[in-house]
Formats: sequence, structure tokens, C-alpha cells
Amino acid sequence: VETGAAEQQARSAFADAGIDPGRVEFIRGDLWSMWTRDWGPQAVFDGDGELAYADPWFDGYPWVPGCEDGPVMRIGDRRRGRGYEEDDALPAVVAAHLDVPLAPLPAYLTGGNVMTDGLGIAWSTRQMLAENAPYLDEDAFRAQAAAVMGIGDYRLVIDPEVHGIQHIDCYAKLLDEETVLVKEVPAWHPEAACCDDVAAAFAGALTCYGRPYEVVRIFCDVYEGSSAAAYTNSLILNGKVLVPMFGIEADHAALATYQDAMPGYEVLGFPYGGWYDYDALHCRTMGLFDPGMLRLLHAPVDPVQPAGSEVAVAAWCDDRSGAGLDGPPLVRWRLAGEVAWSEVALASVDADSFVGAIPAQPAGAEVEYQLVARDLSGRLARLPRGDGSAVFAFTADAALSAPVRPSALALTAAPNPFNPRTELRLTVPAASRCRLEIVDLRGRRIRTLVDGVAPRGGRVAWDGADHAGRAQPSGVYLAVLEVEGRRTSLRLVLQR
Repeated sequence: VETGAAEQQARSAFADAGIDPGRVEFIRGDLWSMWTRDWGPQAVFDGDGELAYADPWFDGYPWVPGCEDGPVMRIGDRRRGRGYEEDDALPAVVAAHLDVPLAPLPAYLTGGNVMTDGLGIAWSTRQMLAENAPYLDEDAFRAQAAAVMGIGDYRLVIDPEVHGIQHIDCYAKLLDEETVLVKEVPAWHPEAACCDDVAAAFAGALTCYGRPYEVVRIFCDVYEGSSAAAYTNSLILNGKVLVPMFGIEADHAALATYQDAMPGYEVLGFPYGGWYDYDALHCRTMGLFDPGMLRLLHAPVDPVQPAGSEVAVAAWCDDRSGAGLDGPPLVRWRLAGEVAWSEVALASVDADSFVGAIPAQPAGAEVEYQLVARDLSGRLARLPRGDGSAVFAFTADAALSAPVRPSALALTAAPNPFNPRTELRLTVPAASRCRLEIVDLRGRRIRTLVDGVAPRGGRVAWDGADHAGRAQPSGVYLAVLEVEGRRTSLRLVLQR
């Protein structure tokens, strides 16, 4: 808030809504606009797990045409002098108030037009390049995003608005690392094809775990003229999903879409007459991460697993409070339809990496499982996220139970995600010469691990460094195995 009067107004509004103002901390600072998402401090953790607030440039909103995949429009320096310099200074004010280091980011990274999975992948519209074009070319922008934000794989979609600010948060929303919600409008709407193009971009891409995204469409009917409800402009926070409501019949279906896609979360609708198709609840909020969070990561196992074989489960768990874990992370599993859970403690492999296994199951068995971790500060983390009612699941299939044939070509890794070391396991024909390389998602060769006969036992480690021994940043990498003209690859997630 800017003034004492504004703070008192906010306190009165909170009290009227039944919110205890004593649980709210107010920060004073000069501000020009209410769009906290766009100018607000963007939380980032460095390689040691320490929190900082990234501080990119902010200078308002150029309105440009879109809904086509043409060349990037260069946006000149024509926006200054409108008061946004106050907003541009606010991340430093917040950082000072909360005693969090500031990480300068000499580029535009307007918050409503960037969404990230927290594992090195980010998505924006092409407008992000246009905003930076007068000052940074695409390579320089990507380098800044990687250096300050840890975004090693920056992905762009078309500008979806016929004319507007082209922010991705009004068209798509990551619900987790592998699920994305994408706007759908009536077939007659001028942006219908563009929304479909955004959905197709996600459907054609791979997640940080090397699998296709699950694309969930949410129908956004018009509420006035051709203005469509911005249901993707929601906030996921502390086990809740806060969704803007537009006073139309489609509101009810939108809440149901979220609830179906996010079991375990409490979905809450917020009716208000001041939402816009380009500015809703997400635009006016900015979540600030817990610096002592307990972070738990896991790539869900494939939905079909071999019958009669243990199912390996790998996880990455980091207690950023420094208090230490309250025992190892647990895998809780049960057969579908059962109430009681069985538990398996994961074993520590290296640093924050853990592995374990769900016992072998007979053909046709449907297994549900969860991961749970606790630390000595009292924090709890679970996957799937939410209140504990959601589960991962797989089915045991007899067709996959046969042993691997000696002539088969296969590549696995554990742990994955990893930090800083993972072990790759090669299955190749006996006495074959092979080549195993680590490349990044832009195709650059990082390290050659094998160039010749496969090592004894088919196992080789990668320590997360390049050929010169330089530690590589967090992100997604490809392990590429080539044997006698045949190739297979595996996505590796390095999370420092």
C-alpha cells in the first residue's frame, strides 16, 4: 500500500470480509498500478537453495496486434514517463522489507507473461521477445533468463489476442509439471483458432520428465461482446485454487473443470464486476515462496508397469529450512478400492535424492500411491499436492513382464530428478560399440560418457558437469544412446 489511508481502507475491507487483519503484513511503497503479478518480485532459489527476488525491468503495457505466427514485432521505447517507474522500483522495496536479497535481471520479464514449472522450463507468448527487442536480441534474453531465473528451456507460443497485451496467463496455466489448462472460446470467436494453436503447442511439447503434456481445455464463454472470461487467470496458493468469476453460466462449469483437473485442492470462485478478459485475479496477486520450504519432487511412474516386478520410485527432497528431514520420504501405496495404506521408506542415494520400490504386483492389479515427507521444522510435503486425497496410479500388465531380450536397446537412470549425480543403465547387444552423450535441449553436446564398448554391467554415472568439469545449471538434459545406427534417448532432470 502507498499510504496510511490506503492501509486503513484495506484493513476495513478485510475485517468486513471476515479476515483477521492481524494476520496480514502491510508493506509501504510508492506504486502506480495494481498489477502486482507484472511488476512484483519473482521468487527464485539459487544453486545453494537460498531465496532471492529477481528484479526485471517493468515499464507498463504495449498493446499490439496478435493471433498470428508472423515475425516478432519490435516495440520501441515509447512507454516511459507514465508513472510505471514507481512500480519498477517496488521489488527492491519488498526485498528490503522482508530481508531477501535482490537479483537484478536486466531484461523485461513481465510476470503475467511468464509461467514456469520450477524445473527449468518456462512459457511465454512471443510478446516477451518483442518487449526486449530494442535492448536484447533473443539469444541475450534467453541467456539472462537462464542466468538469473534458472530457465534453461524457454518456450514461446503465438500472441493469442487479436489486439492486446498478449499475456499467457489469460490463455494457459500450468496446474503441475505435466498438466496445462488452456482457454477455449466459442467457435465464432475471433481468437478461437489462436486458442487452439496454443493448445496444440503444449500438446506437441514434452514436459520436464520427457512425456507429453496433459492438455485440459477450459471453456471461457463471453461475458460482454467478444470479451471472454479469463478463467485461466487464477491463483494456486496453499492448497487452494482461487478462480475469477464473471457472473455468467459458464462460471459453474469452470469451477468443475478445475476440481476435476486438481483433485485434492479446494477450488474457490471469486465473483467481482471488475475482472477483464486481460486482467483478472492472477494479474492482481503475486505469491512469495516460503524460503524454508520442504520441496519434494517425483516423476510419476508410467501408467502401465510390468507385472511381477518391483516398481522403482525415485524422489528428490530438499529441506530448505536446514532443520533436517524427520525420517526419509515415504511411498504410501495400496490397491485401488482398498482403504489402508502400506508404506515403504525411500533410501538416500546422494545428497537430496532418494529411491525405493513398490512391491511386485500380479497382472491386472491397479495400484495407487503417494509420496510424503516431513522435516524437523514441522513442514509437510506430499505428492500429488493438495490435501492428500489425490493419488498417482499404475496398472500391472503381464505383457510387460518378460525379461529384456539381450538384443534390446534401452536406457534408464536413477535417481531422476537428481542432484548432482545420477547413474545411467545401458542395455545394449553384447560386445557392441556404443556412444552415450549428454546434450541440452538446444542440441548442444555437454558431455560424452561412453564412446566404445559399453562399461561392465552397463552402468555409467554423470555428475552433472560438462566435458571441462564445469557444473551445469538446473534444467532438463537428454541422454542419447546410439548403437549400430539405432538411437534411444532419456530426459534427465538436474535440480540443484
